[in-house]
Formats: sequence, structure tokens, C-alpha cells
Amino acid sequence: MDKLDAESINKPLEPFYGYLHLKMFHEANDELEKLPTEIKTHPMVLEARLVLLMEMDKWEEGVLLGESLIQLWPSEHEFHFKTAYCLHELNRTTEAKVTLESAPKSIRDTALYCYNLACYETQLGNLDEAKCLLKDCFARDPQYREESLDDPDLEPLWSSIG
Repeated sequence: MDKLDAESINKPLEPFYGYLHLKMFHEANDELEKLPTEIKTHPMVLEARLVLLMEMDKWEEGVLLGESLIQLWPSEHEFHFKTAYCLHELNRTTEAKVTLESAPKSIRDTALYCYNLACYETQLGNLDEAKCLLKDCFARDPQYREESLDDPDLEPLWSSIG
């Protein structure tokens, strides 16, 4: 990520995540604003800002920030996942899919990549592709199996299976 180590960033972010957990978004934002200038542009802080936008359903702003973060730190998987999710929430699922598929090859080795792409493929009507992706996801991390049963993005897939 950046020169500063994770611990020197995580500690000042603790109040932010506390407020975020309590859904106290204004206070969470205030915590980001109070951070020292030298860490405000650190990727972990910018990711926190992106998470805040997502929690507040500010999808368009999330896309704009996420796309900027991808340009600055293309190897950071979370920026690709979060930007794609924001696009999907805006019903721009094809763009969400493209965002994931254009991410670094290393992202394809994660269960989350397979899972999210399966959700997008399902919503785009590509059920056979979605099934293959979910099978790959479950092989990588079986914990996704249970989560997938309650995911509304995958409901058309389950309906097609019966």
C-alpha cells in the first residue's frame, strides 16, 4: 500500500470504525476529517472513506472515488471489489463485471472474485457461467455456500435450479 505501516494507520481509524459500526455516519466522517494530514491520503484511509460512502448508499460518489483509487493503486483488490459493488448498486452490472475482470490477475485467485462475478453473471442472465463461478468459489472457500443461499443477487440462479 504505502510507506506508513498498517498499525500506524489502523490505530487512528479505530474511532471511525466504531462510529461506522454504530451507523453514526456524520461522526465517522468527522473522525476521518480529524486525521493528521500526512495520513489522509493513505490507501487505508481512502478505503475507509469509500466504505463510508457505501454505508451511506452514496453509490455514485463511491464509483468516482473507487475509480480514482484503482488508478492510483491498481494492485489493491479491495478497490476493485468496492468499485464494482457500487456500480452494481447503480444497476450498472455490466460495468461492475468489467471492473472485476480488468483487475489484476491475482484477484482471480480469490473466492470473493468468483462469488461477486457469479452474482453479476446471475443478474445479467448468464446462469451457466454463474454456476461455474460459484462452484469455483465454494471450492476455494466453502463458507460462501451458506451466504449464497440468502443473497438476493443469486435468487434467479436458485430459482432456475428449483
